[in-house]
Amino acid sequence: MRTIAYLGPEHTNTHLAALKRFGRGSRYVHAPTVDSVFTLVERDKADYGVVPIENSLEGAVTHTLDRFIDFRGSPVCIVGEIEFPIRHYFITRPGVKPPTVQAVYSHPQALAQCQQWIDEHLSKQRWLIETNSTAEAVEDVVRHDSRSAAWHSKRVAAIGSREAARKHGLAVLPITEDRENKTRFLIIGKHSPAKAARNKTSILLALKDAPGALHDALVPFKRERINLTKIESRPSKKKAWEYYFFIDVEGHVEEPRVKRALMALARSTSLLRVLGSYPTAR
Repeated sequence: MRTIAYLGPEHTNTHLAALKRFGRGSRYVHAPTVDSVFTLVERDKADYGVVPIENSLEGAVTHTLDRFIDFRGSPVCIVGEIEFPIRHYFITRPGVKPPTVQAVYSHPQALAQCQQWIDEHLSKQRWLIETNSTAEAVEDVVRHDSRSAAWHSKRVAAIGSREAARKHGLAVLPITEDRENKTRFLIIGKHSPAKAARNKTSILLALKDAPGALHDALVPFKRERINLTKIESRPSKKKAWEYYFFIDVEGHVEEPRVKRALMALARSTSLLRVLGSYPTAR
């Protein structure tokens, strides 16, 4: 039986995305941080790990990008991706109406994604309280109710998944959103998958300290007619104004055009690492 590590706890969107990809026939282990997901895979405590990498509304998940920098010497690589539609729910004790809520618990990403709905449906006199996960936010509402006066406990809510709410018998209200909300998750492992019909290659690089270095790094992809689907920068945290770049390109590392582009790229970078070639989610 495969063991899947995911950024937990249970009933988070990462857990739901992992279930969608690997099914209920696998064993699941939740990890409290992105770093611990990587460590479980690296130490063979899990066959695969699932971590969020970017959201269509709020952008990159920087903790995951930073782990790839820290794990540069690791055998862990990207072996797949999952695109998962995000549906948020407003979760309260039964009978509680949104305008009466004074505090809302959730993960910072969920709070940011639902900000417009919060502004439209809740009192202006409310607090937004950040938690480590949406599932933890639901647990906070349950704990809050058990230790608070009844009049005050009715005024807290969480933003999370329907599954987490049902676990505790809480009421759910769908948060409607006009914008498409999806999160992309990466599957990490230690064995590269076979080439598929459509592939993506993820790259980590650092540029040489020279004028036009970024331009020179991108030219080989244009010359080989390779489409870039993502480019993201993160500070190196070692030297001021020094950055690492994460690039996703269409194609597999074994394709001749991708090989040629990477060989040319190596000449204009001080660091180049292929994080993985894997089947695209769509």
